[in-house]
Amino acid sequence: MDATNHEIEGSTKRHRDEDDTNGEARSYDLAVPRNRMHMNMGVAQDKSEYQHGSIIKVSMRSFVTYESCTFTPGPNLNMIIGPNGTGKSTIVCALALGLGWNTNLLGRAKDISEFVKHGSDKGWVEIVLCNKNGANVMIKRHINKNNNTSVWKINGENKTQKEVMKKVQSFDIQVDNLCQFLPQDRVAEFAQMTPQELLRETQRAVGGEDMLNAHHKMIELWNEHKTIAASVKGDLESIETNEKRNAVIEKDVFRFQQREAVLRKVRLLEIWILYAKYGLAKDEYNTAKESRRVTFAMLKQLQTEVEPLEKKRRKAEQSEKTCNEQKNVLERHYQKSIHALKAKGTTIEAAEGDGDELRKDLERLHAKGQQRQAAINSIKRKIVAQRELIESALPNDEIDKEKEALNGKINALVEETRGARDRIEHLQSKQTDIVEESKRINGKMVQNTKRVDALDDIRNRRLEQLGRSDRHVYQAVLWLRQNRHLFKKHVFEPVCLELNIKNMNIVNVVENVLRSHLKTFVCQTREDYNTLTRELLDNKHLRVNVIAPRPNELELDSYRPPVQSHQLQQFGFDGYLLDAVDGPPALLAALCSKSGLHAIPYTGGSDLDNQAVRMSKLFRKYATTATIFSISYSRHTNEPMDTASQVRQAQVFTASVDHEERARLIRDIDNMRAVLEANELKIREFTMEENNLRKHFQESAAKRDALNRQKKELALSQQQAERRKLDLEKLVRELDRKEREPSSEEEEEKIRNALRRLASKRCKYTVEYLELARESQRLFSQLTMATLNRLHAHAELQAIEAEGTEKARQLKEMEDQYAEVNAQYDEVKGRAKELLDKAKEEYNTLQPQDVAEFQELGKGVPLEQLEDMYAGESAKAALHYTPNQSVIDKYEQRQGEIQAAKGKVETKQKKMDKIAADIHAIRSPWYTKITNLIAEISKGFSTSFQKIGCAGEIKLGEHEDYDKWCIEILVKFRDEEKLQKLTGQRQSGGERSVSTIMYLMALQSLSKVSFRVVDEINQGMDPRNERMVHAQLVEKACRPHTAQYFLITPKLLPNLDYHERMKVLCIYNGEWLDEGVTKWNKYLDNQLRSKVRRL
Repeated sequence: MDATNHEIEGSTKRHRDEDDTNGEARSYDLAVPRNRMHMNMGVAQDKSEYQHGSIIKVSMRSFVTYESCTFTPGPNLNMIIGPNGTGKSTIVCALALGLGWNTNLLGRAKDISEFVKHGSDKGWVEIVLCNKNGANVMIKRHINKNNNTSVWKINGENKTQKEVMKKVQSFDIQVDNLCQFLPQDRVAEFAQMTPQELLRETQRAVGGEDMLNAHHKMIELWNEHKTIAASVKGDLESIETNEKRNAVIEKDVFRFQQREAVLRKVRLLEIWILYAKYGLAKDEYNTAKESRRVTFAMLKQLQTEVEPLEKKRRKAEQSEKTCNEQKNVLERHYQKSIHALKAKGTTIEAAEGDGDELRKDLERLHAKGQQRQAAINSIKRKIVAQRELIESALPNDEIDKEKEALNGKINALVEETRGARDRIEHLQSKQTDIVEESKRINGKMVQNTKRVDALDDIRNRRLEQLGRSDRHVYQAVLWLRQNRHLFKKHVFEPVCLELNIKNMNIVNVVENVLRSHLKTFVCQTREDYNTLTRELLDNKHLRVNVIAPRPNELELDSYRPPVQSHQLQQFGFDGYLLDAVDGPPALLAALCSKSGLHAIPYTGGSDLDNQAVRMSKLFRKYATTATIFSISYSRHTNEPMDTASQVRQAQVFTASVDHEERARLIRDIDNMRAVLEANELKIREFTMEENNLRKHFQESAAKRDALNRQKKELALSQQQAERRKLDLEKLVRELDRKEREPSSEEEEEKIRNALRRLASKRCKYTVEYLELARESQRLFSQLTMATLNRLHAHAELQAIEAEGTEKARQLKEMEDQYAEVNAQYDEVKGRAKELLDKAKEEYNTLQPQDVAEFQELGKGVPLEQLEDMYAGESAKAALHYTPNQSVIDKYEQRQGEIQAAKGKVETKQKKMDKIAADIHAIRSPWYTKITNLIAEISKGFSTSFQKIGCAGEIKLGEHEDYDKWCIEILVKFRDEEKLQKLTGQRQSGGERSVSTIMYLMALQSLSKVSFRVVDEINQGMDPRNERMVHAQLVEKACRPHTAQYFLITPKLLPNLDYHERMKVLCIYNGEWLDEGVTKWNKYLDNQLRSKVRRL
């Protein structure tokens, strides 16, 4: 591979550690013995050796650092090496971006235009993929820097990015899967990948889409199940809450329901009353209907009875005159008798009215006599009761003696309590003095406490700042403060909280030197380390750094500076950074071990002799207030080389605590607290004595109050005795007055005599009335006969004329009568219909459950009884308690909500059961596949670790929640350790790199991917592990019919194992490139010819 006009910008060049502590050669010192190197340079591989989707050729133009570049990777392991900054990772970018993925996959620039070489407007990447099913596929991506766009082509035809992605995915290429494609900038991200993410990516890489989709489906179903379960829980809580609320007002609701039942019965009675009234109205209607029919028939009969009567008129003319005279005489006599009869009737009625009044007077007198006798009997009973009470009372002289005895006892108790009261007042005065003294001391202690808090506030501000910048570390600190009892020795909080800066002039330097350890927890024992990492990393999944130096590394005296402090002045230094900080000795020792604080001198002036410092070879690092210098020495020339880094402004150690002042304030606070405790003890003693005195005082007071009550009761009994005597005198007078009242029997006898006399008169009047009535009847009969004769004669006289007039009059009367009867009929009919309609209307409003009660309530009951029942039930309703209607509405509303919620719960429970069944149907085949897959991966992973003398294991982490299922990578790099989870914090960078490559190799034999890319995975590995990992990688990646592999590395160890199926791609750059490449190619040709001759 060649690269021309290669440009490197110094600002983006990565800084690498120049030291190689094990003496191994760097990449540009590579020397491979001929007997270990199997060359296959310049020989093209057959297409059949490539896997479907493998990369056959890659070309770039104006891409990142490349002007133009084309290379053809081999079908197996391709090792791409070259110094830092030559463009190794650019090849990784070309593979990812050329196969359709976005820039965010690489963790570098966001815009695609930033991948066009500086100075060019356009660039492109071309990748040829092996196609076992036909012609190879060439994908080309043109990048326009000006408008930040891309143009895609497949085999020369324009395509969209979506079409390219679809084509690439048809080859099972997953560039976004870290298990297949691991760029340099995402190596750490692989180790930081959560176990859940690792499971998903592993399924994508080796399990296939069906397995991953099954997992995703179970996650979706389980999340739905949890959502429904939470909803069911909420519904059940709502049901419980509503039931509890309804239980509180259930009695009110019951009373309300009782009242409603009474009101419902009242309403049913109202309807029955309407029906009963309708029944009466219907009877009237039937009567009116019959009267109407009869009247109508009579009307019809009169209308047909008109006949001529002319002949009879003349015959009756004389008869009429005679009869008229007789009638007039009789009529005069009859009227006279009627007047006499009416007068006699009036006399009888007056006598009857007088009798009624007398009978009423008699009843009143009888009732009054009974009342008077009852009052007399009541007064006599009261007199007897009062005399018994007066006789049972104590005499006044005995009561006076008892009162004098009680007064003596009360006075003795008063004297007894007076001494206790004086002692209590004395004790209260002493307590007041002590309280005042304690207030003064407490005020001073509060002031000192505020000063201590002000000093501690610096530490609190640092903790608050830590909470804003790193929530994981902040939560870990809070947990540690609450659980220190779990540890054998003191576990130090993060360095940023434990240290203080004594010399604030170099605070920026100290913070820059310690920047990588500012958030690190330090344990003093391995047991505490294991406990802390287990709780924080494994259980709480917090991302924090924890270290546990060896016991000898925690002895501060064991760290000796390169020269004594007074000798630093000859170089222009003021002292060592260790002298400028303050903290626990064990923590300072740990920082000396990790950061070398004891060996880094500093200066705050300008008298530093840099040349003398470099030539002395005493210091590997030193600092000024603005710059930190690192010195390394060439292994070949032993010349010193400086690396300078700018000191950034301090963010954490901006203020420090005066520990001496804080200690003095705390001592004063402790002394004052001791005085307060002594005062509190005195107050408790005084209070105890006071309580005893108060108890004795209260007992005496209680006895005194009891005696006073007895005294008061005696006085009250005297008063009651006097009052009873007065009441007795009053009752005697009242009895005498009642007994002297006149008796009602004489009045009653007078009234009875008057009634007898009145009855005699009535009998006489009645006899006279009957005689007059008989006379009137006789005269009336004669008058009637005379009148009939006259009428008969008159009718005969006016045979024709009068008959027509009479008949007309009768007809008119009958018509009027019929009209009246008909109107009455209509009125009765309307009233009955109105009652019936109203009754039906009210009946139709009844609920079905009320109909049976209605029929049973009033069937066959007359109207009077219905009205009595209605009055009784109305009275009951008025007596019932009427709660607030809103309370009843809320109760019924909650009852409805309870029923609705129960229905929802039942529906949701059925849905949850269905989801559980669906999950079970998916889980069974998926679980079998995933457990078999994890077992295969763990087998390969463990075997690889055993070959390098370590231990490793892959486990499937199961959980009730399917999105928390995970893959746990367990590793052990030291014999004294146990298997521990691989995390981004617990293991070193080299250990994480070894674990990562081992895991990827374990996937090698299981996955069906076309190729894998790993960029600088060996960074941080120690030479032993790197050598053994390299050997396993070569052995597995160079097996026949395995996936293509790209391993990117800036360096190689000497004497590594190589395989003839490997292809080593070296990257060079510089103006001498063409000449150098020519010589290198000649060298390779010569080596190849020599090898052929030997064979």
